[in-house]
Amino acid sequence: MYQGKAILTSLLAAALQKPRRAFEYGCVWPTRTTLLTSLIAFIVCIVAVKFSFDAWSVSEARHLPRWLVNLSGQISWYGKSGWLLWPIAGLLLVCLLAGARTVSRFDRLTLSAVSMRLTFLLVAVALPGLLAAILKPLIGRARPFALGQDDVFLYVPFAYFRELLFGTMAYPEYVYGSMPSGHATNAFAIAIAFGALWPRLRPLLWTFAVAIATTRLIIVVHHPTDVLVGAAIGTLGALAIRNYFAARRWVFAVDATGHVYAKPGPQLRDFAGVLMRLWRRPATKSTVSGFPEADARARS
Repeated sequence: MYQGKAILTSLLAAALQKPRRAFEYGCVWPTRTTLLTSLIAFIVCIVAVKFSFDAWSVSEARHLPRWLVNLSGQISWYGKSGWLLWPIAGLLLVCLLAGARTVSRFDRLTLSAVSMRLTFLLVAVALPGLLAAILKPLIGRARPFALGQDDVFLYVPFAYFRELLFGTMAYPEYVYGSMPSGHATNAFAIAIAFGALWPRLRPLLWTFAVAIATTRLIIVVHHPTDVLVGAAIGTLGALAIRNYFAARRWVFAVDATGHVYAKPGPQLRDFAGVLMRLWRRPATKSTVSGFPEADARARS
């Protein structure tokens, strides 16, 4: 297990360190002016959508065919992140455990590369979702008709905590958890994260994200502005994680134009080959520490 612990220790140390030096071809982070301009434009867009489409969307969605609503409810389930994050975490654990038994340098490099990509996917999807979950009770926007009527201007910040501690409401996290949409956050974070590693899948991933966001409006559990805010958090959060990795030259690199791209990584057959070799090689006492030479010296 020594090698597995060493991998974990090196990952944590590297994650906390600052980039070794500036980007060779320029920074991928937007300038303050760009950020400020984008924020103002986004706020204006949210205000315009709020007055123009929030109430209209909820009203029109209630007249949609029942079969479409039922189908949207089933599709909407995939906006949760657990169905994806748990398998990714499981694969990451397999890589760490396999690293404790790996002797070949090629196998170690393969497992390390796969582990870094799995770590990126895990963090890029989980952190935006966590941020959305934290913002929900702080903003306290009521869901459509959750309190008997739809009021697009009904915000009760911290109402979740009040009801949780002193109230009698059964599900305050649902009633006052309309903004931002967690499903939209997850869907767009998934689209950005997976699209960063596999650019050819981007059309399919963006279709998935837009479909999930649309289903939240069809089943009338969110207003359009809730979905837009969630999509922004998922998109920007995943991009920030990508840039964080790129700044340390993990998984990603930056070209002469400042464009971030994924480095070439191991193929699926390489990863499968490593696992098959480990499966066929029985564990022996001589490789308990992961370094046979050290074990041999210890016994002599």
